[in-house]
Amino acid sequence: MNFTSRTGIEVLVVVVGVGAAVIVADWRLAASPSQVNSTKADSPPRVEIVRPRRATVAQRLQTNATLEAFEEADLFAKVSGYLSDVRVDIGDHVKAGQVLAVIDVPEMVQELAEAKAQLESKESSLESARRQLDHNKADVALQNALAKDREQLGEGRQFISDRTLDQVHANADIAKADLGVAEANRDLAANQVDVAAATVEKIKTLLAYTQIVAPFDGVVARRQVNRGDLVQAATATRTTPSAGSLFTVQRIDTIRVFCDVPENDVPHLHVGDPAIVKPSGFDGKPFAGTVTRFSRRLDPETRNMRTEIDLSNPDERLYPGMYAEVSLEMDQRLDALTVPAAAVGSDGDGNFVYTITDNRITRLAIKIGLTDNGRIEVTAGLSEETPVVATIKGVPPPRTAVQPSIASENF
Repeated sequence: MNFTSRTGIEVLVVVVGVGAAVIVADWRLAASPSQVNSTKADSPPRVEIVRPRRATVAQRLQTNATLEAFEEADLFAKVSGYLSDVRVDIGDHVKAGQVLAVIDVPEMVQELAEAKAQLESKESSLESARRQLDHNKADVALQNALAKDREQLGEGRQFISDRTLDQVHANADIAKADLGVAEANRDLAANQVDVAAATVEKIKTLLAYTQIVAPFDGVVARRQVNRGDLVQAATATRTTPSAGSLFTVQRIDTIRVFCDVPENDVPHLHVGDPAIVKPSGFDGKPFAGTVTRFSRRLDPETRNMRTEIDLSNPDERLYPGMYAEVSLEMDQRLDALTVPAAAVGSDGDGNFVYTITDNRITRLAIKIGLTDNGRIEVTAGLSEETPVVATIKGVPPPRTAVQPSIASENF
């Protein structure tokens, strides 16, 4: 059918125009993505870089610890008897030499009186022996003088008979013998006095043990007895060291903090290493200290080494028996060259980082030391001026062209 009217021609033109517009639009939409993809393909990937920086690093260890008194003593009875007086209670502060309790031992008091009487008797016997010795010495001198006179009278004139002269010499010999006996008696009496005096001192010493005294300035941590209790002489054993003790006294002006260092960390441990102690349930600022000493042996069962930190405790805010968390800084290095831990990789060839050379990824072999607070110490292979890719995760292969950008300070 032919449409020859003017109106038909106008309709045909409109239809053709709309179709052409649609075709142009489709062509532009098809062409636009290819232009974007071409731009992306030509743009190198962006990577963040950081500069190595100096920092303090240390081998850190978090472990549990127990607080103990600097000194602790279980006090026992040396003698058996009844407690006549108990002068302290738990929590009391005591001074060295202060009497804590008194044991009543009346039979020992009587023994002391008897020993003193015996000593006086022996001293009297010694005095008599000394006087007898002086008498015998004088008798010997007299007999010697008489013998000498008789000998002079008898020389050449025979005024003294031989019998008389023999008798004089015999008397002198007897006097000498008596002198020897007197000396022996004096020595025996002196020995008896020494024995009696030692007995008196022994009983006095035992009586001194009837007073239980504090061995040092401290606090009474345990009181096991009351007035009137019968106490026996010490019965402590290696397995039950405090069995039978009357009191326990602790010195707490300084507190010992004991922790265990694992075998792998032992080579880094030194006396003087900084330590932070946080007692459990303790509100307030943590306590700063240093490693004071360690046992220099590992427990064969746990492979840990006992380590001690001494804390000054003048206000007695810390108590023996507390638990605590301890943070040790071992093998501290004050000016170590470090990079973020995420920037360091490791494979069969060793440790490495990625750097940027002529805007291309380059692998750089390094040697590392300690790792601390998200940073790794670099001991060789890297300078402070070398830019390092902030993280090896997702880094393109070496020689890939990239666009470097400075990373945030979080690295």
